[in-house]
Amino acid sequence: MDFTLLMDPGINIAVQNFSPPVTAFFTRGEFLDSMPWYFLIISIITFGLHPRYGVRLATLFGLNVGLNEAAKLACHMPRPYWVSEAVRAFSAHSSFGFPSGAAMSGAVVYGYIAQLVRRYPVVIICCILFLVSGMVRIFSGIHFLLDILGGWILGLLLLAVFLLAAPKAEEYAGRLSRPARLALFALVSAIPILIVVPAYLSLGGWQVPAPWIELARLQTGAVIHPDRIQYAWGAAGIIFGSLFGYEFLKSRGGWSPPADLKQRAGVVFAGTLSVLLVNVAIPGVWVYLGITALSPQLAVFLSMAGVTFWLMAGVPSLAAKAGFIKMNPL
Repeated sequence: MDFTLLMDPGINIAVQNFSPPVTAFFTRGEFLDSMPWYFLIISIITFGLHPRYGVRLATLFGLNVGLNEAAKLACHMPRPYWVSEAVRAFSAHSSFGFPSGAAMSGAVVYGYIAQLVRRYPVVIICCILFLVSGMVRIFSGIHFLLDILGGWILGLLLLAVFLLAAPKAEEYAGRLSRPARLALFALVSAIPILIVVPAYLSLGGWQVPAPWIELARLQTGAVIHPDRIQYAWGAAGIIFGSLFGYEFLKSRGGWSPPADLKQRAGVVFAGTLSVLLVNVAIPGVWVYLGITALSPQLAVFLSMAGVTFWLMAGVPSLAAKAGFIKMNPL
């Protein structure tokens, strides 16, 4: 197969000009690849099904973000609107294009939920979201078709490896002493950074072509810096907060969602809302304390760790105190 055909901006141009209403509809779906959206999904799984499923999904998602950034840096390929002025960019993106992060995240998140729940309506919804999250990026002019296909393939491979390895890893962690288990959690949290740094160093003296920078600036008004590490610290924070939050919850006796559907819906609604609010508010804490100015990477790590720790430990603990509780070993 001639892969250059899959990097033809003409595909984006044809899609964008096929039907203005359809283009307007799909370009509004860019929120499907945003942290609030992913936190919403992880919260629903955690509070609606069980924290053990939420921590698995959060860990998988963090690993996915790290692997995606490593692949982007290693391949350092452009986005459509960086190379063609005929492609309209509906949003600005500073990372490289291949593989698509939205496609990879869609594969791991919706694939995980589909295999977990295994009910026809849920599987159909996951399949729709899986496809739409990729189509949105084509319509928005921020990914080639090759980026989407590559993201789907890499994401599904990661999901398959995770589903095979996670039970054995959890069994191994369960046999460790608590200090050793916490050390293991710290090591797992560092995986996104450990795989991204070599990819970053592989760039060596490579520089972003000036035409990419100029065309991207003309399209969106934003200057791109794709040859930087942008997401690995946040990915590490997501894993760190999730694993340590889950361990804290276990030390307090564990928690399961209430059997009563109304109570469960109340926990899901209030808990998810609180997670989204914490996600908005917590970066301001690090700005106020001066951590963001001192080390932006550390601030991002702490923000993501704070949100996921609250998700895994804070909300269930408060739900237990409020009487929405079913204590059990996790």
